Amino acid sequence: MTSTLTAPATAAAATTVSWSSVLRLPHCSRLLTATLTGRLPHGMAPVAILLAARADGLGYSTGAALAALYGAGVAIGQPLLGRLADRTGQTRPLVASTLVSTTFLLVLAVTGTGHLPLAAAVTAAAGLTSPPLEAGLRALWPRIVPTPAHLRAAYALDSGSQELVYVAGPLLATLTATLAHPRVALAVTAAAGLAGALLVAHSAPSKTWRPAGARTPGAPGALRPSGIRLLLLSMTAVGAALGALNVAALASAEHHRAAWLSGAVPAALSLGALAGSALFSRHAWSAPLSTQLTVFTTAFTLAWLPLQLPAPPPALLLAATLPGLAFGPLLTTAYCCIDVLAAPGTVTESFGWLVSAFGIGTAAGTALAGAVDGSWLVPAAAAACALLLAAALRPHLTPAASPRTPAP
Repeated sequence: MTSTLTAPATAAAATTVSWSSVLRLPHCSRLLTATLTGRLPHGMAPVAILLAARADGLGYSTGAALAALYGAGVAIGQPLLGRLADRTGQTRPLVASTLVSTTFLLVLAVTGTGHLPLAAAVTAAAGLTSPPLEAGLRALWPRIVPTPAHLRAAYALDSGSQELVYVAGPLLATLTATLAHPRVALAVTAAAGLAGALLVAHSAPSKTWRPAGARTPGAPGALRPSGIRLLLLSMTAVGAALGALNVAALASAEHHRAAWLSGAVPAALSLGALAGSALFSRHAWSAPLSTQLTVFTTAFTLAWLPLQLPAPPPALLLAATLPGLAFGPLLTTAYCCIDVLAAPGTVTESFGWLVSAFGIGTAAGTALAGAVDGSWLVPAAAAACALLLAAALRPHLTPAASPRTPAP
C-alpha cells in the first residue's frame, strides 16, 4: 500500500483548511480550472452526440446508444491510460490521448452520424482515448499541497467542483446546438477538451510527476489489492444509484407533466454534492477512514428514502439534494481510501478504475431503472448494495490508515 501518516500527521489532517487556502497555493487553481475544462467533454459529448443524431434523422434509441458508446469508451480507457501514466509519467499519455480524442470528435463533427457504423466507431474511439485528467489531478494533489489537512480539503474541492462538469457541460452543449448546430456543439466539445488537457500537460507539476514506489509486475496491476476491488464495487453501486436517478427524474417529470424536472432533479443533486463537499472540508473529522466511509455510505443510502414518497415538484427538488449532500463527502472519502489501498506505482491507474467504476455503475443503473419505468426504488437499492460493500471493506482500512503524505 501507499505510505500512511504518522499519528501527529493524522491529527493534523483533522485541521480545517478552506478551499480558498487550497486555491491560493501555487499551481492549484490553474490545475483545477484546466482539468475541469479538459473534462467538459464528459458532460458535453453525450448530449451533443444525442442531439447530432436527432438532427441527422436518427431515433432517440440510436442516439442514446451512440452516447452510451462514448461513455463505455471512457470507462474502458481511463484505467488503461492511467496505467500508462504510472509507467511513463503524465505528459506523453495526456498529450497523445488528447490529440487523438480531439481528432475523433472533430471527425464526428464533420461527418455526422448518418453513416452509423462509422459514427459508432469514431464515437467509441473518442471516448476510449479521452485523456485521464481526473485520475491525473488526484495523483498530483499530494505533490502540490503542503499538509494532510490541505490534501483533505483539495480532495473535497475536487469532488465538489467536478459536479460543475455535469451541470455546465450539458447546458453548454444544448445552448451551442440550439444557437448554431449539434455538429458545432461537437466541435466546441473537442476544443474545450483540447485546451484544458494541454494546459494540464504543460504545467510544471504534471511534467515532473512520477509515481511513488516501484510497481509490482503482473497483469492485475491496480486491481491486485482486494481492498481496492471492494471499494470499486461499492462505488460502482453508488454510480448505479446516480444513473438510476436520471431515469427516475424523467419518469417524475412525465408524471407531473413538468419537463423541466428531468434536468432540474439531477442538477439539485449536483448542487447538494457541492454543498456537502464544502461542509465536509469546513468541519474537520479525525475519525478513521473506515468509520467515515461507513457513515457517509449509510447517509447516502438513507437519503433516498424521502424520494420514495409521492411529492410535488418543489418537494421533489428539495429531496433530491439529500443524496447529494452525502455523496460529496462520500466521494472525498473514496479518494482518501484509494490513497491508502493503492499498490505502489498504481495510484493513477487506481483513480482511473474509480472513474471507470462510476461510468459502469451509471450505465447499469440507467438500464435497470429504465426496465422498471424509472422507479425510485432502484437508486435506493443500489445505495444499499454500496453500503454492504463498504461494510465489507472495513477490515482493509486499518484505524491508522491515512492518505499519502504530501511531498515536502
